[in-house]
Amino acid sequence: MDLPDARKILIVDDEASLRLFLSEELAEEGYEVHVAANGHEALTLLKRQPIDLAIIDLQMPGINGLELMAAIENMIDPPELIMLTAHASLETSIEAMRLGTSDFLLKPYDVDELLGAIERVMKQRRLKLQQRLAARLLAESFGVNPTPEQSPKEAAQPGLATPTRLEERALVVDLESMSVTKNGRPLSLSPTEFRLLTVFMKQPNQPLTFQDLADLTHGQTVDAYQARDLLKSPLGRLRRKLGQAPDGQEYIVNVHGVGYKFVTG
Repeated sequence: MDLPDARKILIVDDEASLRLFLSEELAEEGYEVHVAANGHEALTLLKRQPIDLAIIDLQMPGINGLELMAAIENMIDPPELIMLTAHASLETSIEAMRLGTSDFLLKPYDVDELLGAIERVMKQRRLKLQQRLAARLLAESFGVNPTPEQSPKEAAQPGLATPTRLEERALVVDLESMSVTKNGRPLSLSPTEFRLLTVFMKQPNQPLTFQDLADLTHGQTVDAYQARDLLKSPLGRLRRKLGQAPDGQEYIVNVHGVGYKFVTG
């Protein structure tokens, strides 16, 4: 069986000159190249265009590289990931690996180094596609309908119906479009803030620790201090953006000595 083709690359970087340079270099190598100037553009493109590999800059305004990777991780058939950054730390590298990145390159990098990384990652992608094709052909040969693909979170919870809309006290979350409205007006949330809100609303009135939240939003088992460092800031921003419900009470409240919970009133 021939390896399936894997040639579609998405470049996500807020520097126009870098997007142009990489587009030209990769096009010359025979890749089909798409570009996005920020995380929002990338997510929009990924919803309508299958991509084999996304090359993501870490530092971007709005949705940063790690937040974008976390959002991609929850997609059905997510692309492979390579992260580019001029400023890397051990914590950032670990976080990127946990979120599924296949490689991590420091700026400035050599073009040949990047091309080598791309080829290695694309080989992984082709093998995944080959295994998927083989499984489908085997299932069809036995007259079995292949199981529909699921996102990682859905696959981890077999048998659970996945709601597409959550609503409570004038707050509406559309899971398909990843949009949130309050009193009919849109709220702009980052992917991490969106995942936090979704987790809280799926488990109303249940106190959640930072460790619970880290596991449910990032799929990470970390200690209490690491979980707090990871989520304290986005949780604070989320609470400020939500403000008060029509009844004058907060949506997410502190449970002393435990964590936080979403209150249904």
